[in-house]
Amino acid sequence: MSVPGPRDHVGLIEMVRRANQPLPPENSMLFRLSTLVAVLSGVVACAYVGEISALVAVVASVGIAVGMTFSSMTRQHPWPGVKLLLAVAVVGVFVEFVVQIFGAAHTGELSSIEVPLASLFTWVQVVHAFDVPARRDLLFSVAAAAALVTVASAQAVSVGFLGFVAIWFVASIVGLACSWRSMAGGRWRLPAGGLLGATMLIVTIALLLEVVLPLPRASQQITLPSALTSYLPLGTGGGLTQGGSHPAEPAQAGRPGGAIGIGGFVGMAGPLDTAVRASLGNEVVMRVRAGRPGYFLGSTYDRWNGQSWTEVCPAGSSSETLESGSPFQLPSVSGGAVQPNIQTFYVEQNLPNLLFGTSVPQQIYFPAHGLIVACDHSLRSTIAMTAGTVYTVVSSDDETPISQLIHDDRPEPDGPAMSSYLQLPHPYPRVEGLARSIVRSAHATSVAADVLALEGWMGRHTRYSTDIPPLPPGQDAVDEFLFGNRTGYCEQISTALAVMLRTLGIPAREATGYIPGSFDPLSDLYTIEAKDAHAWVQVYVPGHDWQSFDPTAFVPLAPPNPGAVLLSDIGHGLERLPWIPLGSTGFVAAAATLAWFLVRRRRRRPLTWAGLVALGLERAGSGAGLDRRPAETLGEYAQRLAGAAARNGHPPMPEVNEAVRVVEESAYGQAAGVSPPPQSQAAAEHVLQDLARSLGRRRRLGSQPS
Repeated sequence: MSVPGPRDHVGLIEMVRRANQPLPPENSMLFRLSTLVAVLSGVVACAYVGEISALVAVVASVGIAVGMTFSSMTRQHPWPGVKLLLAVAVVGVFVEFVVQIFGAAHTGELSSIEVPLASLFTWVQVVHAFDVPARRDLLFSVAAAAALVTVASAQAVSVGFLGFVAIWFVASIVGLACSWRSMAGGRWRLPAGGLLGATMLIVTIALLLEVVLPLPRASQQITLPSALTSYLPLGTGGGLTQGGSHPAEPAQAGRPGGAIGIGGFVGMAGPLDTAVRASLGNEVVMRVRAGRPGYFLGSTYDRWNGQSWTEVCPAGSSSETLESGSPFQLPSVSGGAVQPNIQTFYVEQNLPNLLFGTSVPQQIYFPAHGLIVACDHSLRSTIAMTAGTVYTVVSSDDETPISQLIHDDRPEPDGPAMSSYLQLPHPYPRVEGLARSIVRSAHATSVAADVLALEGWMGRHTRYSTDIPPLPPGQDAVDEFLFGNRTGYCEQISTALAVMLRTLGIPAREATGYIPGSFDPLSDLYTIEAKDAHAWVQVYVPGHDWQSFDPTAFVPLAPPNPGAVLLSDIGHGLERLPWIPLGSTGFVAAAATLAWFLVRRRRRRPLTWAGLVALGLERAGSGAGLDRRPAETLGEYAQRLAGAAARNGHPPMPEVNEAVRVVEESAYGQAAGVSPPPQSQAAAEHVLQDLARSLGRRRRLGSQPS
C-alpha cells in the first residue's frame, strides 16, 4: 500500500495559494517596453473608432504608463497590500460594467456590446498595470492588448485602423520573443532577422488570404449594427434638418452664392435648386458596407417650377411615424424580399436626418424609438444624424434588368396619383418637339427604350461640367440647358431628362442621394465623399414600379472582388513610382552596402590560428547567452564558460588553463602570430572544442568563419 505523497489531498485554498505564489521577477526592459506599446496601441485604437472618449484614452494611457513604471521599480520587492487594493479596484470596474449594461438594456439604448467592453478592458488594463512584476503578468497584458484591438476592430471602418494593428502586432511579436528568451534563461539573443522574417511571412499570408477570400456577406439571422454617439431629439415634425454645424436645425434651401453644406445643393437638406452653383470636396461623408452596390437613395421630388424641385405629397398619401423600435418593419413592404441587400452606414459628418438605402427599404436597424416614413417613402430619423451614427438598412432589390424593360410594350400609366409625376409649370413646346424627334429616330417601342434614346442623345449633345455660368434671372433651367450652353452637372442633366419624359406623358421624378464611392478592399467598405452626392431620374414603368435611370454616372451591379481591387491598387501604385530614379538609387545603395559588408568582413577576419580559436570560443559563449566582456581576457572568459558548463552538470575541466596558455602564447608571446607545434595546437583545440560542446556549440574552433 502506497504512502500518500505531499501532493495528495490538496485543498482548494492550497491550490489557489500555490497558483498565486510569487514568480521570479522579469528584468527585461525590452519586454516591458514592448508590452506597454502593445497595450497603449489597443487603448488608442478604441479611442480612434469612438468606443472610448479621447479624455478616457489619455487618462488611461497615463495610468498604464505610470503603473508599468511602478511595477518595474518594485518588481524585486512588491509592496504589500497592493494586490488587495487592485482587487477592490477590479471589482469596482466590473460593477460599473454590469450597471452600464443593465441600465442601457433597460432603456432600450444598448445597440452594441463593443463600447462597454472597450471601457471594461481599458480600465482593467489600468488597474493591472500596477501589478506586473513577472513574466506571466506581462503576458496577460499582451493578451489583454489583443482583446482591446479585437474589440476596436469590430467598429473599424477605415484603412487608417491598420496602423494601430501594425504597431500592436510588432510590439506583441517582440514581447513574445522576449518572453521566450526569458523562459530560456536569457541564453540566446533576440534574432532580429528571424523576427522580421516571421512578421513579413505573416503579413504576406494575410495579404494572400485577402486576395483569394470572397467578400463577406451579412446575415439577417443576427442583430445588425446600429449605434449613436449623441441623442438630440428633433422638433421638426418630420421635416428635414440642416446637418453640418447645426444638425438639429430645420433645413434651409441653398442660395446662389451662399454657403453650401454637404449635400445641401443637391436637395438633401431642402428643395433642389438648379440655379445654385457649388462644388463639393473630398471630405468623407459616410462609409457603407453593402452586399450589393447601388444608388443610395435619400429623397425624391415631384414638383418642378422651372428652377427648383420640391416635394409635394400626392393626393391620398401622407407621412407616417413608426414607433415600434429597432428593427423597424416598413409598412410599404409585405412579405420577405427574395434578394435582400443589407447595407450598414457609418456616418462621418453631421448630416440631414435622412436615412439612405438602395431600392425599396424593408427593415431598418436604427438606435431610436421612432422613425418617420415620408409620403415619397423616404426615411427620416427623429433624432439628429451626428457623426458616429451607425444604422443598417435591409432593402429589396427590385430593379428590373434593362434587357427585360426594353422589350416590354408601352402600356398606359397606372398606379396612384401618376398625374403628380406629369406636372409641368408651363408648356414646353420646344422640349417636347425635341424629345419626340429623338424617340422617333430611335424607333422606341417601350418606356425603357424612350429613356435610353433620350439618355443617348444627352451623352452625344451635352457636356458634363461643374464649371457653368449662373442661371439668368427668370430663365427656365431646362430651356437654358437644352437650347443654350448644353453644359451642366447631374442636377441640370437629370432635370432636363425628367422634363423631356413628362412632355411625352411618361411619369418621372427627381431622385437625390449618393452613388457608391471608392471601394476599400481591406475593410470591404465603400468610402462616400461629398463629391459623390448625386441626382438622377426615376421613371415609373407600369408593372415594374419606379426604376432608376442615370445619364451621368455608372453604378456597378455587383460588388467588386476585394482581391482584384487590392491587386489593381498595388499595380497602379507601382506604375506611379519613378522607376528610373529608384532603380539608379537602389543600385548605388546595393553597391555601397555590398562594399561596406566586404570591407567590414575583411577587417574583422582573423588571420592567425589564435585569433580563429578565440573567435570560435566567443561565438560558442555568445550562443549560450554568455558574451565576452570588453575588458575580459581570454583566460578569464574561458574560466567563466567552464564554470557555466560545470553548473550545467559537465565535469570540471582543469586542462582549460593550459589550452588557453597555448593560445595566448601564440597571440601575444615572443612568437606572436606563429602557430604552435601541431601537437600543442591539436591538444588546445581538443580541450576548447570540448568546452564549446558543453555549451551546445559544435563548430570547429580553428576553422575560418563563413
